[in-house]
Amino acid sequence: MDKKKIIAPSAAVITAAAILTNVIWGTPFKLIKVMNTELGIDRALLGDQYIGQVLSVISIRFILAGLMTLVFAMCIQQNIFKVTKKQWGDVVLMGLVSTTAAYFFFNIGNVNISSTINSTILAQSTIFFAVILAHFAYKNDKLTTKKTAALMIGFAGLTISQIKGGTSLTDLFSFSFTGEGFMLIYGLLAALATMLAKKLGSTLNSFVMTGWNLVIGGFVLLLIGLSMGGDLSIITWTPLGIILLIILAAASAIPFSLWYWCAQYANLSELSVYKFIMPISGSILSVILGEKFTVPLLVGLALVCLSIIMMNYSPHKQKKELQQTKLGSVK
Repeated sequence: MDKKKIIAPSAAVITAAAILTNVIWGTPFKLIKVMNTELGIDRALLGDQYIGQVLSVISIRFILAGLMTLVFAMCIQQNIFKVTKKQWGDVVLMGLVSTTAAYFFFNIGNVNISSTINSTILAQSTIFFAVILAHFAYKNDKLTTKKTAALMIGFAGLTISQIKGGTSLTDLFSFSFTGEGFMLIYGLLAALATMLAKKLGSTLNSFVMTGWNLVIGGFVLLLIGLSMGGDLSIITWTPLGIILLIILAAASAIPFSLWYWCAQYANLSELSVYKFIMPISGSILSVILGEKFTVPLLVGLALVCLSIIMMNYSPHKQKKELQQTKLGSVK
């Protein structure tokens, strides 16, 4: 792919895509709970098979998401098999990092954390890992006072938005390696995956890249889930459960494709701040579905918006540079 012929999208387009991505990413949490209930995935019923079953079903979601993405790529006239040997190696590596490893640690960590607040906050550690890694990896993505302040405000907003009545400090700050520890590992892997997408996306269409990444990574995750006791034959495949699985697959295919596309053009640190939107959008969906809109959620939403405005307010020279060329030249 000739980089000189690439016309970078405007900052406004990247902003809209990043916001849409994280709004969609924040919505599945309620649906996952309903789906697991429909499919009979319950810790008390499955015992030692529970983790394996969770990983097995999640892997099906990613495989379906990958297939959806590849079909879309073909619809926009992309040859999904026109991938060089070097690109196949990068795609497999990305699938193992961003899908297999990241969601292995995320799902095990999530079910082993008693506090929803703790889980939500730790999952956003990817933001800080991305900013730190970008500082060392890219010449034009250094950590500045403004970026640090924006991240701190965004994290404060995220934390405040998740406060619920009766939450204890012991729950919020408890730590276990297979719970909170695994969630932190997920954050690091998710940040690394975005860096890999930034590199690979310069030579391979983002939809082709994302589709194969999800299919390959999801298939390996399925094998791991089955080896840990997962058994797809004992799942209660109800019509609602299947519909929810398909919806959740789409909720992976769309945002992953958009996110990795955005990563090709934007500074990683500036892009990562949009991930603060994900838990906020999930909370808002909960309100739409009947939960109470709280003052902490309102304050948190305001602080997250402020952090995004701070991160994206830059001198005219930087804005012009973003519109003219791809950013992120590796040292």
